[in-house]
Amino acid sequence: MLNLKKLLNPDSFLFIQDPSSKKMVFDKICNEAFEKYNIDKNLLLNNLIKREKIGTTTIGNGIAIPHVQNDQIIKPCCIVTILSDGLDFDALDNNPVDLIVFLILPEVSKPENLQTLAQISRLLRDTEITDKLRGCKSEESAFAIISQHLKNKAA
Repeated sequence: MLNLKKLLNPDSFLFIQDPSSKKMVFDKICNEAFEKYNIDKNLLLNNLIKREKIGTTTIGNGIAIPHVQNDQIIKPCCIVTILSDGLDFDALDNNPVDLIVFLILPEVSKPENLQTLAQISRLLRDTEITDKLRGCKSEESAFAIISQHLKNKAA
């Protein structure tokens, strides 16, 4: 199983002020993935749009976990995105989304990918964590919140 501590680092976080649309958010996230992880933006964006057409990636309470699995992706990575304002993501609970964890995963690791999705979903169901993340002002503070939680959980 993929260790979340290895998946997340201070570069894994992105803040977006005044998001105007889901497409704009996805564009920014894919640009960030290109800049930080050198992953083809168009590959990500096209696969992300395909995945979203299958069905919503929201899990409720303003949280979405969009994900891309592709054989051109070598190493798993993610971008935790905090929006200044909630955005319509076609959520089943009709709540606007303001926390997004975009997972970028190798196609070859499908069983492990499901476990990673489940781990992140469990982490984000903790309202104490999500409330703290929503109050963050920097990538470093967001990383520290999750790191501390994972450290405490391991102890």
